[in-house]
Amino acid sequence: MASGDILRYVVAWKFPIGLQAKEYMDAGELVPDEIVLELLRLRLAQDDARQGFVVDGFPRTLPQAVALDDILSEIGQKLDVVVYLDVPDELIVLRLSARASCPTCGRTYNLLANPPKKDMVCDRDGTALFQRDDDRPDVIANRLGVFHRQTRPLVKYYEDRDLLVAVDGAGSEEEVLERIVGEINRKTGGAA
Repeated sequence: MASGDILRYVVAWKFPIGLQAKEYMDAGELVPDEIVLELLRLRLAQDDARQGFVVDGFPRTLPQAVALDDILSEIGQKLDVVVYLDVPDELIVLRLSARASCPTCGRTYNLLANPPKKDMVCDRDGTALFQRDDDRPDVIANRLGVFHRQTRPLVKYYEDRDLLVAVDGAGSEEEVLERIVGEINRKTGGAA
């Protein structure tokens, strides 16, 4: 489950907590911890998350990491591994500013690396694609500044707990996925 997807879902359905989150998302700022944590707590309580889960884009701050530990303790779960995708800022700006999504099926395209067959039209369902307001280069630059100040310290937090695997995030989706799976398998001794 991607924290951004959970946030966008509650915004789209006009949940009051989602409307509060939208102001922060539109500015490229982090959504306050109390909002994100309440959404995560609600999501992890769903039946499909009880046998395990993958969280994408969370935690983003040290207080969120500590709160996640508390939530997991409450529900009898633990983290097995934390994957850190190491990607140069310039590549992040290029990738995100070229991102387009289908509002119907949710498929995401990169207009440079993985464009749809027909310009700005979803291959799956023919719906017109859109680019999110927070994928503008100026907003991305702000988000990167926030990342370096607030999220980057998590690398040490999870290294100190021997949970972190760092993966080179440059390359094709297939190459990066292969690296992720390899590092998870190496860390956990299992088959990811």
